[in-house]
This record gives sequence, structure tokens and C-alpha cells, in this order.
Amino acid sequence: MEQGPTDHPKLVRYFITLPEPLAIADGYTWHKAYDQMSRSGVKQFVHLLFLQSDGASRLRGSLGAALAGLHRVNGEPIPPEPDDPDVMTGSYTTVVASTLAEEGSEAATGTESPQDIPPETDPLTRCIDEMARFIRSYRTSLDILCKVPTYVELGPILPFQTGSLTPLEAGKEQGQPSFRISKWGDRGTLVLNNLHFPDTPVGLEIDEQNEGRLDYFRTLLDRGSPLFLWKERFVESRTAIYREGRYGQSVTLSNTACEVLLDALLGLMYWELGKSPMDVATLFAEGRLARRVKTNFSELLGGTWSLDGAGPVAEWFHQCYRLRHRVVHGGYSPTRLEAERALNSAFTLSEYCWDRIATKRKEFPRTALMTIAKEGLVKRGKWCRFMEEFQRDVAPIEPSWNKASNSWREEMHASLLSGS
Repeated sequence: MEQGPTDHPKLVRYFITLPEPLAIADGYTWHKAYDQMSRSGVKQFVHLLFLQSDGASRLRGSLGAALAGLHRVNGEPIPPEPDDPDVMTGSYTTVVASTLAEEGSEAATGTESPQDIPPETDPLTRCIDEMARFIRSYRTSLDILCKVPTYVELGPILPFQTGSLTPLEAGKEQGQPSFRISKWGDRGTLVLNNLHFPDTPVGLEIDEQNEGRLDYFRTLLDRGSPLFLWKERFVESRTAIYREGRYGQSVTLSNTACEVLLDALLGLMYWELGKSPMDVATLFAEGRLARRVKTNFSELLGGTWSLDGAGPVAEWFHQCYRLRHRVVHGGYSPTRLEAERALNSAFTLSEYCWDRIATKRKEFPRTALMTIAKEGLVKRGKWCRFMEEFQRDVAPIEPSWNKASNSWREEMHASLLSGS
């Protein structure tokens, strides 16, 4: 919105209903002025107005669906929805966030999503950022148990209205126009670039093709398999990015997935080599992951495990492992792009691990079959007569590999915790 020298500063206000209501008085206002000066000569600001309203309760739909299910399974007609006023009515908090509407084409340069545009150059991200900072301060100062809304949890449709700021003489004397005499005009709606459709299911339906996969992972869960936990952390990391906007949490989960995978693989290989759990327990001590990666994996699997330079391991170390350290120990808040890079580097590291396991399948046939199985070996062109004969002739007559390796892992952790 370009402005001439005689134009009044342009304003925009967004009407943002929060994911959950806040116990803030109806009509409460918060005004934050910044040192940044706009092109119109007015200091940039964000003004927040909190409005409380009643509407259809979120509980109404969920309770109605549960009662409908109760009647359906009993072969009964579904009655009308409950009309209990306590169930019908819910509280909603809407924030009217106003700011100067100045923005430039340079704002979107180098960004993949509107949410990545810096608050300094985009009115919407500026309003969301200040709203989040206010709520963070509110909940910390008063010990309020509430969520801080993120871009991906809002909307996805936001009403907005544009206006202009008309300076008062009294305001000019103080160097700042009065905000209260702005004139509001055009209205519209903005569709956010997120996946916030809470009433729409996301993902695949269970069918005959993936039912067996579900059974397999359910079995892994019952066995306490670290491979299940590795995959689950990946899913949680993606959820944190694309459904919740919790980028610091996503980085932590991505790195946790890698740590679980790396230690699980190292444990499996030492178990298959017949190493005593007590003899190798100290290798798994906390804080020694980087040493394990550089030394033990290189010795057992070959390949490149350097933490510097190029390659999957170095990318994970710099884009995920070290970033997680900043998040956890320095309180750093990563951007969405940093969280995505951390997640991608963690995934690439896991693929590299599978590739090395496939390459060393003859040294670790049990580990290969327990992790990537025949399907993974075939995919990598590594299924061979040796593995076919091992799976056919050796695997069926040996005691359960899962039970044996789990027992080995438990003994190792017990030894590590006891310091023996």
C-alpha cells in the first residue's frame, strides 16, 4: 500500500478469534509502540483490543456426536441435539489487532510462506507476533495455564478492515497522531497459508492396504521397540511444525528421534556381535552421543560419520543437534524454516543409517532384518542369496530376536544407571 507525502497513514485491523478463550476483561486494550519509524513518519505500533463473546459451544458438537454414536450402536434413532444452555453456549475471545498497513514487495523475498515474513515488514505477522508476546507475558506474570496461539493455529479465515489515521493537533504537538480518531472503511477476508481445519480429518483412512502396517507398529509399541519411538517422534515433530506451529518443540523432537534411532542401532549391533551389556554400557552415557557417532558408528558401519564438512551426518549435527542445544539450553526460538531444516536433516540421517545397514547386511543380518527388513533391502538393491538363506534357514530356529535384544538393552541401561 504505497502512500504519497500528503496521504494519511494507512491502517489495517484483523479480527482473530483465539483457539481457546482467555480470562481477560471484555474491552481490555494493549498498545505497543515500537522504535521503528514508518514511511509516513509515524512510529510503528500494534494495538490489541480483547472482545469476549458467547457462541455455539465446542462441547456441543463433540457431545452431540458421542450421544449419536451411543444411539447408533444400539440401533436407535438419533435424537435432536441437546438443548442444555450450559452445553449449548461457549466463550470465545476475539482479538482486534490493529497496526500500520505499510508493507513492501521486499517483504516476501526469500520466504516460502507468508508466516515467514518478518514482523517488521508485514502487518499480519507483526500483529500475531505482538499478540503472542502479550499472551506469553500475561500467562507468565499471572501463572495462567493457557496456550500461546501460533500462525498455524489461527483462522484459516480472518476478517480484516482497512482505514486511515487522521492526526489531531494535540497529537501532532506530542509527535504522535491519536489512534482513536482513525476512520475505518473497506472490509475483507484473508485466507491463511496453514492447515488449521479442526473439523476436517487429516491423513489416510485405514484400509486393507495399510491395516497390516498398523498391526506391525502396534506390535512394536507393545514390545517397547525404540524403532516405534523413533518413528513416533518424527510424526510428533511434523505435527509440531504443520499443525501447532511449535518450532522449538519440533527441533527437540527431531533430534530426539535421531538419538533414539542411533542408540537403538548401536545397541542392536553390539547385541548381534555378542558384546556384554556391562562392557559397553559406558559408551551410552549421556552427553556422549557425538563421540558415539564419530567413533563407534564409523568402526561398525563404515562410511562418513564426520560431524564437520558435508554429508548427512554433518548436516544433522549442525542443523538439528546443535540447534536443539540452543533451544533447550539457551531458550532460542527457531523459525519455521530452521525447524523444517532440522526435521529434513534428521530424516536424511535416518536414511543414511538404513543405507549403511543395508551395505553391512552380511555383518549384521539380524539388525538388517529387524530394521529395514526384506522390503528395505530390495528397495536398495541389497537383497541377495545370503540374506534369503539367512531369513529362511537361520531366523526361524533362533530365539526371538526382539526379546533377546530388548533384554540386552535393559541390562545395558541398568548397568549404566548403577554405574557398574
